[in-house]
Amino acid sequence: MASSWDIDAVSVGFAEAATDPSRWGAALDRVAAAAGATGVALVPLKVEHRIPGLLHTDRMANIADRYLHEGWYKHDARSLGIPYMLSRGISVDQDFITPEEMRKSDMYNDLLARDGLYWFAGVLFHADKETWCVTIHRTAEQGPFTPAEQIQLLALRAPLTMAATVAQKFAMARAAGGLDAFDMMDTAAMLVDQQGQVLRTNRIADERLGDGLQITSRRVMADDPQTSRALAYLIDSAARDPGEGGVVMPPVAVARPGRPPLVVYALPLAGVMTRDRFGPARAIVVVRDLDNRNLQPTAHLSALFGLTASEAKLAAQLAAGESLATLADQSGIAKETARSRLKAVFAKTGVNRQAELAALLGRLLDHRDI
Repeated sequence: MASSWDIDAVSVGFAEAATDPSRWGAALDRVAAAAGATGVALVPLKVEHRIPGLLHTDRMANIADRYLHEGWYKHDARSLGIPYMLSRGISVDQDFITPEEMRKSDMYNDLLARDGLYWFAGVLFHADKETWCVTIHRTAEQGPFTPAEQIQLLALRAPLTMAATVAQKFAMARAAGGLDAFDMMDTAAMLVDQQGQVLRTNRIADERLGDGLQITSRRVMADDPQTSRALAYLIDSAARDPGEGGVVMPPVAVARPGRPPLVVYALPLAGVMTRDRFGPARAIVVVRDLDNRNLQPTAHLSALFGLTASEAKLAAQLAAGESLATLADQSGIAKETARSRLKAVFAKTGVNRQAELAALLGRLLDHRDI
């Protein structure tokens, strides 16, 4: 790392990313270039908060995917460096492991070496009440971080904390905007955090809570204890496991004497969370009142995932089992246009295949209403 490292240029990248989540990759690329490193990632210190997804440079894509899906995050050897980060703001491999131990370590040999990475530095920063670290990775040839370089890296803490805090506020505002859209559909909706606790309710929920449902100690509860347990399982599953593979839990029916039941859905904010990683919202809880016959299923998709009207209609019809080619013919649009819309739907919903999309949306929509 050059002694003239320009922290101001790196800070500008963080400031841009704070308000535009798509800029995080570029911001972290600046850190990698300045630090003479190969890749950079942002990792929550709490193990349970490392799902879903990590913010990282493109060079880290494969290793980040393996880190999560192969379960390395549960037994990360570098967690031994956390006490050093907590005491002095930074940790490097030399703090907690010897070269001989590195040569014998499964993580260093299987996870890291396979992608050509070896040396690491982790710098602590904060996003409101959560503690994170920016992990900076070098190859064996690039070598470990020297004491002088570690001092330079500590300069990342202040601008990262500022950017992450701002990003969190913007993320919550975006999630709340989607939540408020349900007011126009006369539908109750709530945002919940990773612990399944309610962060915010929309106006319709505020008006109708108490009609079979209530919030007690920030948890969604029903009058019947067994139904409350089912709701807790539904909501916790969506909040803690962000729909990996597009899987959505079946809804829970909440009985009301003499009236049709309420149907409660909990959907992970999968696509949103990838973009707004610092946001506290992890899932949205939607309550469909079967007394209300005027619900528009495609409007749910627009509010949840930011889809356009044409994208929402396409997504809903695909979830109902229609083929893309058939829908293109029926709509009088070119197949390439239909494929372009499908790609946009994939990007916004956070899935990669049509089967995943169908699984994600199928339980939300009443296809008879499409």
